[in-house]
Amino acid sequence: MEERAGNNINYIYYMMNKRVIIVAVVVLAILESVIFFYKGNAENSEKDTQNSIESEVVLASSKEGYNSVVVYQEKNALIVSAKSETAFFEGTQFEVETHGNVNSDDIEIVWTTLGGSTEKTQDNDFIIAEVKITENGKLISDTKINFAKKAFDAVEDVLKK
Repeated sequence: MEERAGNNINYIYYMMNKRVIIVAVVVLAILESVIFFYKGNAENSEKDTQNSIESEVVLASSKEGYNSVVVYQEKNALIVSAKSETAFFEGTQFEVETHGNVNSDDIEIVWTTLGGSTEKTQDNDFIIAEVKITENGKLISDTKINFAKKAFDAVEDVLKK
């Protein structure tokens, strides 16, 4: 009788271990599927973004460190798109209407430090991009993009508390 009870206990352990292994394999398979699906979607969305910009006429682009600005033409408008690899800048995009032809000579992207200097130093990186657009010799847009504004706002909120 004791031998039979011991066999039953061994059988129960065997079945529990088998269930644990099956559950673990199923969970790992689901996790791997989710990662594969997410990675595939991320690559596709990145390709879609690149193709949409590449299919338009890129007039100007500039990159400093982790930050970049691209200006491209779409019908009677210029699209200015700013992106960053940093966590505290989500990206921005805006449109500038045009009435005639604007070419790359009409667009200037000037990078400055927080203090407004156009000279990058070891202690002071370029974090502001000023995008100037002229049309027929007339300034139609002069916009500054601050890539660190969200970080400064967060620090300011903490200091207020």
